[in-house]
Amino acid sequence: MIFTRELINSFSTLIFDLDGTLLDSMRVWGDVDEVFLGKRGLKASEEYVKGVKGKSIYEGALFTIDFCGLNERPEDIVHEWESMVEAKYRDEILLKSGVSDFIKYAHANGSKICCATASSLQNTKAALKRNGVLEYFDCIISLNDFEVGVSKHKPDIFLKAMSMVGECCPDKCLVFEDVFGAIEGAKKGLFKTVIVYDELSSKDYNKAIDVADYYVEDWRNV
Repeated sequence: MIFTRELINSFSTLIFDLDGTLLDSMRVWGDVDEVFLGKRGLKASEEYVKGVKGKSIYEGALFTIDFCGLNERPEDIVHEWESMVEAKYRDEILLKSGVSDFIKYAHANGSKICCATASSLQNTKAALKRNGVLEYFDCIISLNDFEVGVSKHKPDIFLKAMSMVGECCPDKCLVFEDVFGAIEGAKKGLFKTVIVYDELSSKDYNKAIDVADYYVEDWRNV
C-alpha cells in the first residue's frame, strides 16, 4: 500500500533509517567502496555491496576483510572510511526532496521521531543539523552503539530506538528503510514498515514492497 502522511495518526513513533531513506547519500558510500577497493586492486562487486549494506561501519570492515581477503585491522579500515565521508556529511549531503516537509509535519502532529542508522552519530547529527531538521528528532541511535554481530537484519536497533522514546509496542512504531534486509529485520521485531525507494537499492525494491506494509516512491508525493 502506498504510504500517505495521514497514516502516521495510527502510530506513536516513526523510526527512520538515514542513508538512502532520509539522505541522498548512497552514492557517497558507493564512491567510498570504489576508491577504497580500487586502491587495493579490487572492484566493488554486486555481491560485496549487498553484503556490506545494513551493517555497522565496524561490521562492514570485518565483512570487507573476510570477503576481500585483506590483511588489515578493522579499526584502520573504519578510520579510513570515516575520514573519506566526514566532510561530505558535514558540508555536502542533502536530504531527499520532500523529507524536510514530512519531518516537520510529523513533529507538528505529535509523532515521536527517531533515527536508527549504520552511520556514526557524529556524521548523522552533522548532516541533520546542516539540513535544518536535527531539532525534530527525539532520539538518534547508531549500529556502532551495539556489540559485534548486530546488524539491521535483526530488530535490535529498532527495539532500542522504541524504548528510548518510551514506547513498548512495536506495532505502534513505523520503520522507514530503503534496504530489503532491514525491512526484514524490522518485521522480525513485529514493527510496521515502509520501504523507501532509492536508486542504488532499487534492485530489491519490488521484492521489498511485497514484505513491507507501505511504500514511498518519492517523498515529494507524501
